[in-house]
Amino acid sequence: MKKIGILCATHREFSPYVPTIQNGNVEEYAMHSFYMGKIAGIEVVAVYSGCGKINASITAQILIDRYQVDAIIFSGIAGGMKEEIKVFDTVVCTASVFHDTNHEIYTDFPILDEPVFYADESLISLAQKTAERINRQIHFGIATTGDRFVEPIHPEALCIDMETAAVAHACYLSQVPFLAIRSISDNTIEAGQEAINRNYDQAVHQSYQFVCELLREM
Repeated sequence: MKKIGILCATHREFSPYVPTIQNGNVEEYAMHSFYMGKIAGIEVVAVYSGCGKINASITAQILIDRYQVDAIIFSGIAGGMKEEIKVFDTVVCTASVFHDTNHEIYTDFPILDEPVFYADESLISLAQKTAERINRQIHFGIATTGDRFVEPIHPEALCIDMETAAVAHACYLSQVPFLAIRSISDNTIEAGQEAINRNYDQAVHQSYQFVCELLREM
């Protein structure tokens, strides 16, 4: 993989990457700022999309079509969905599903055996090697995605967010490898916007740190 797209939802999730990108330049396109350069010797194109499924999928497609990235890594925060998923833990999203839409529209065309978007196996393998080097809690499992918090939630989902499955869907259609790294800002114990605000920046840093270590593993 020669060129990696790094995608975040918000400026706060994205901002740690900006000073890390070496020999970089910025291109303005479609109301986005695309930062191009290298992290850990790997060529990257980094951008934030804005929150939500539509923003994320549009930006992912621009990374694929205009910047011709070989893979996309999503970096950001999420809500924890299981008791064992603690605030500031990191989830490597091995698969993702939508929870706020009719699954039949995603299995009709293009035909899918199930409405699940699986992460790239080689990127998962790199993430597993990265996790072995990091002295904190890293989980591997399913993310559930939607613009609204509604049922049904996938019973095995470890975290919930607003972008992962949408970016995974765009990557699936273009046959571009994808992986999402989500660190937990809130859960059933620390719930609500106040908890998210309090934990936001540290959770962002945990995701950023893991992605940088993943790039070093490449």
